[in-house]
Amino acid sequence: MNPTSGELAHELSVALAAAREAAETARSMQAGIGSIAKADGSPVTPGDLAADAIIRHHLASQFPDDGILSEELADAPERLGKRRVWIIDPIDGTKEYVAGGDSWAVQIGLAIDGVIRLGVLDMPGLGVCLSGIPGAGAWCRDAQGVSPLVPQTPRANVLVASASERNAPALIKLRESLPEFSAITATSVGVKVLLLLQGEADLYAHTRKIHEWDSAAPAAVLLAAGGHATALDGGPLLFNTPQGRSAGLLFSVRADHAALATRLAAAGIIAPP
Repeated sequence: MNPTSGELAHELSVALAAAREAAETARSMQAGIGSIAKADGSPVTPGDLAADAIIRHHLASQFPDDGILSEELADAPERLGKRRVWIIDPIDGTKEYVAGGDSWAVQIGLAIDGVIRLGVLDMPGLGVCLSGIPGAGAWCRDAQGVSPLVPQTPRANVLVASASERNAPALIKLRESLPEFSAITATSVGVKVLLLLQGEADLYAHTRKIHEWDSAAPAAVLLAAGGHATALDGGPLLFNTPQGRSAGLLFSVRADHAALATRLAAAGIIAPP
């Protein structure tokens, strides 16, 4: 299969076009951009809002009956009655975006009956767009064109964690539980998945609750490329939940993914409910 054929091909095509326009617009607005704090303290910028509006316009024009869960849209309980729900983070890594950096991503995922079925990660600053449909394949678009996305041989035992968790007690305990791992940090979950697939790391663990818009598209791409995307305890990730959050994440390209989840559970590394 290629990105333009097979089941969900139309959905993928629309998501790719939406992400590309949103990414280009946000990139053009990035220089000197400022942010304001939302009610939860997280930052939002005009770039976030513009990207969100672009993505929702594309999706609503093609799939008017689907639900939407977006970081920049007030949540509505109607989405819980929808079989198909688009899960959007118009800019994942807003702090990096505001700082003028490149490590941020436009993220669009599609969940059907609570299961993630499609994902797009457009990272214009890094010159790459990853997309995938679990069970059908994953693709990378860069300066050379579009090619199948195949995980590279990873550097052994490298954990990538969120920069915001650098000094969190749970992350310290995580590293104590995996002493054979060295650690690097990154911002966006999409960028972390890129690092996993490029072989720069082979494990990502998030030890706190995390919004579905942060994890949906990255999980889809990683699964489509043959990796593993589970809850921190190794259980399945569910999407379009009432709370719109997951209790931690464990992403990897390792054959011993399940065994690592068991080790973390035995060490008490469980995200709070």
